[in-house]
Amino acid sequence: MLTACQRRQHQDTLAVVLSCFLAALGLTRFDHVGCKSPGAISRFLNHQQWNTRLLIRAMRNHALRAFQASLRGRRGRPPVIEIIVDTTSIAKEGEFADLEGWIHTLNRVRGLHLVVLYVCCGELRLPWSFRIWRGKGQPSPNDLALKLVQQLPKEVRNRTRQLHFLADSGFSSVALLKGLTQLGMPFSVGMRKNRQTVEGQALHEITSQQRRVHLKGLPDLDLWVYWIWLPASKQNGQREQRFVITNRPRVPQVVRQFGRRRWKIEGLFKTLKSRFALGKFGQKTKQGVLRFLCLSFAAFLLCHLEFLDERASGAEQLAPDWGKLAQQVKHRLLGWVRLVEIEVERQQILAVLDEKRRDAA
Repeated sequence: MLTACQRRQHQDTLAVVLSCFLAALGLTRFDHVGCKSPGAISRFLNHQQWNTRLLIRAMRNHALRAFQASLRGRRGRPPVIEIIVDTTSIAKEGEFADLEGWIHTLNRVRGLHLVVLYVCCGELRLPWSFRIWRGKGQPSPNDLALKLVQQLPKEVRNRTRQLHFLADSGFSSVALLKGLTQLGMPFSVGMRKNRQTVEGQALHEITSQQRRVHLKGLPDLDLWVYWIWLPASKQNGQREQRFVITNRPRVPQVVRQFGRRRWKIEGLFKTLKSRFALGKFGQKTKQGVLRFLCLSFAAFLLCHLEFLDERASGAEQLAPDWGKLAQQVKHRLLGWVRLVEIEVERQQILAVLDEKRRDAA
């Protein structure tokens, strides 16, 4: 990742900024860094010239190697590779003149809206890429999702027998489903209950599961309808029925399992926002915001790979302890940053003690 910066000064600043994300507090706290000033960090993120694309490419290459290593030498039936897409919103208030075209209202939330593609294979979790929704009149979240899937590397996309696309009802447009079909990718996608078939029948009027249907706009595509009952809500005490469409016939139990697996991306969003400061950017330029988001995803990826290394070494750990993992990664990869901070703090303490000693004398 440091190769994205040619100058040693920029490499040091990148290491310091990444160590702030690896504090895993949900806040970057750039103003509490002892070895770099907040102004220097702001200039590094917003204005200084270094290759952001090279940083992204380094992250993806490392993720791809981890993906290939997870499948190499595996015996038995290969695992399902889940391609999960969803939107997460970062609420923002106020005026953002330099972010024109990026701040919009979606689902009653004003702020920055990301369409994220998440690749899951067994225990492996790879936040692969994201796109920023730029508002009405621009490519929709469904269009962005299709483009993200199309841009998956061939090492992933060519495993069509293992791939399975998962998304909620927000990603059920005709264009997206047609595009997935052309790619030969199986999918399980949520549908609104009033979505109609070519015969004019709404999905909620269908009385039997695993029934083949043809939706309006997709008359030539064979689809199968299922539904899932969610637990009773605390507000009204009523159970909610959710509908799912697949392009391969499956038993209802398998469809329910895929529905539960889609929630993995919700766990990703929760971790990114609560631990790696995804929703706390304060940059005023588009370049600064993009770099901030990339480093947040990078911090998650490094900690997740550290977790997998611990599991491979025999450590009994059922769920990631993100605070502990982030500290281990920070000490192992960026330990010198903490040592510099400690030395700076030591010099400050000595200066205070010397001043008190002179006053006493």
